Amino acid sequence: MIEITGLRRTYRMGAVEVKALDGLDLTIEKGEFLGIMGASGSGKTTLLHLLGLLDQPTSGRILIDGLDVSTLTDYEKTMFRLYKLGYVFQDYALVPDLTVLENVSLPAMLRKDRTEEQVTKDSFSILQKIGLCDRKDHLPRELSGGQQQRVSIARAMVNKPDILFADEPCANLDSENSRMVLDLFREINEEMKQTIIMVSHEDWHKEYFHRIVRLKDGKIVSDGLNEKKHAGQGTG
Repeated sequence: MIEITGLRRTYRMGAVEVKALDGLDLTIEKGEFLGIMGASGSGKTTLLHLLGLLDQPTSGRILIDGLDVSTLTDYEKTMFRLYKLGYVFQDYALVPDLTVLENVSLPAMLRKDRTEEQVTKDSFSILQKIGLCDRKDHLPRELSGGQQQRVSIARAMVNKPDILFADEPCANLDSENSRMVLDLFREINEEMKQTIIMVSHEDWHKEYFHRIVRLKDGKIVSDGLNEKKHAGQGTG
């Protein structure tokens, strides 16, 4: 599904050159729940942003379903993100003056292939999935952090993306709400065969991942199946 070859991202800070990613090769299969782990500054978020077409690599190639995404125009990238990709961020990124239902509907409304009736139906359906139908008319500030992140997940899923990206989605949550969010990711992955690529630095999160890629100084230092998952002994 995703093939990465020789991926590099270099930033200039004055006269200093910082190699955020330094020649990554990686293949990600459809339906995987992949964890990208490593210490702060290892390149996790940079990798996620490049895969999600939120940033441009300095060099190297990213193929998604055989398409070299570097060849896309800015408009084509915007459309690719809208139709193919979903995003969950650590700060929820909800629109404060829109209700829960309106926030979830937003990406679907931007598409040209859905009627208003279909948008409402799809949005309500995904809110049912995450158990927040009773909050559909509330504003984000009227929700707990865990509920806001679940709304963020619903918004990311409303367009039925091929790939769901999650950047430290539990960073602002306590352990109980973190587990609730991760349980929801696992349910989405297993029931909908959803490909999920998630950045995390919390060691206990790895029990949810099928496979774990660890980064250090912009390089992959390990890449392997989660042995517990692979043996069918995952918790939960």
